[in-house]
Amino acid sequence: MENWVDRYVAAVVGRLPEKERAEVERELKSNIYDMLSENPTEDEIKQVLMEMGSPADLAVEYRQHPRYLISPMVYDSYVRMLKVLVPIITIIAVFIGIVGAGVEVFQTNGIQINEIFQLIISQGISSGVSAAMQTLIWVTVGYVIAERTGMIGDQKKEKWKLEDLPKPQEGERISLSEPIGEMIAAFFFCGWLALIALDFAPFVIFSTDSSIDGIALFSNSFAMKVVPIMVVIIILTVISSVQKITQRYWNGRVCTWVIIDHLISAILWIFLFLQRDIFSSDMIHLLQEQTWSTGDVLHYISTGNTLTIQMAICGIIVIVTMIEIGSAVFKTAKNNSIQPSIA
Repeated sequence: MENWVDRYVAAVVGRLPEKERAEVERELKSNIYDMLSENPTEDEIKQVLMEMGSPADLAVEYRQHPRYLISPMVYDSYVRMLKVLVPIITIIAVFIGIVGAGVEVFQTNGIQINEIFQLIISQGISSGVSAAMQTLIWVTVGYVIAERTGMIGDQKKEKWKLEDLPKPQEGERISLSEPIGEMIAAFFFCGWLALIALDFAPFVIFSTDSSIDGIALFSNSFAMKVVPIMVVIIILTVISSVQKITQRYWNGRVCTWVIIDHLISAILWIFLFLQRDIFSSDMIHLLQEQTWSTGDVLHYISTGNTLTIQMAICGIIVIVTMIEIGSAVFKTAKNNSIQPSIA
């Protein structure tokens, strides 16, 4: 028979703060088994759980700190929405702030190096904090209005069924820092490459008098390929990261999106690194004016003899991609193998 008790308990404690879950789980299981006979039938278990009421209502009773601005009936949905929207919008805002600061820097003459970093960091942090606060405020206002006007919440009053109970999730839990870190890395690294390709952030060299001179790093033909590819990679990273944030456990859905993300991204990176006209003529000319040792990568870039280096980088991309995909498959299979089974 189905392990209804575990599913019911999971549905209750899943609505509680993590620090309260262990204690409530022990207490709730003890209460349920006290109400059952020594060898209960499936019908007896169902009857007891139905008498205990909806897991959502019971979770409200167990909360140590009731919330009233957002009612307990929609509070879990409200928190899930914040967990998804706040990190994503904050990251995007920080990136936009840094881009704006970067454009401002390269349009300003005579700006000092320390002023550049101060402007970029301060504008990025300011944009991120402002976006996070705005998201928090407007999501809260939206939920308050929607609940007060009856747009949400009423469906929670419908009679619940045991069959609606989610199966308990066990296994390796995905830390929020992992997907958030991936999105930050994608926005900053891919975004910066796209800006370089668009000449908003040219390759910068500093002369002896601390003035700034910029030259294009990429050739025009290569830049036309970089921008759309970086956009695709960022979108894939956001999709797979959002799946991790919303699911929080390695399952088939998360694993599928992670594999799609890594495979397509790897193919696109390899396509870029196999191009022959990566660097601009100004960049090549600048490197040719310098003296490099034969073991220096810049020497091979200046001579155009970079095929070996390109193939080595592509090989590293393939190996890293295989490791990431293998890790995702292993974690998903491990979680699936320890999920509660039907007795």
